[in-house]
Amino acid sequence: MKREQQQQELFREFIDYQLKPFNITYNDVKGDPQWYMRYSTTIEKETEFRDYITKRIESVLKLPKKDAKSEACWFILQWGLTTNPSISKKLFKEIKKQKKK
Repeated sequence: MKREQQQQELFREFIDYQLKPFNITYNDVKGDPQWYMRYSTTIEKETEFRDYITKRIESVLKLPKKDAKSEACWFILQWGLTTNPSISKKLFKEIKKQKKK
């Protein structure tokens, strides 16, 4: 498989991975140039996503970890979902509240 084709397949995989919690895929959003602004994620989930795509880039494109992490950060910068810190704060408050009970 050619490198360009591998990159395209990874691109779709990464978008699908991000959109899985919303039960949609790349095919659902490909006609919307602003799709990545319409959905948000937590900072923790973004970190988890970055780690996942770094490993996939290392494995599929055979890049060293440092380069794979750099590529992952560029992908997130361009195509990553917006992060919403208030989601994390709300979740933290809810967990803290439940622990007090």
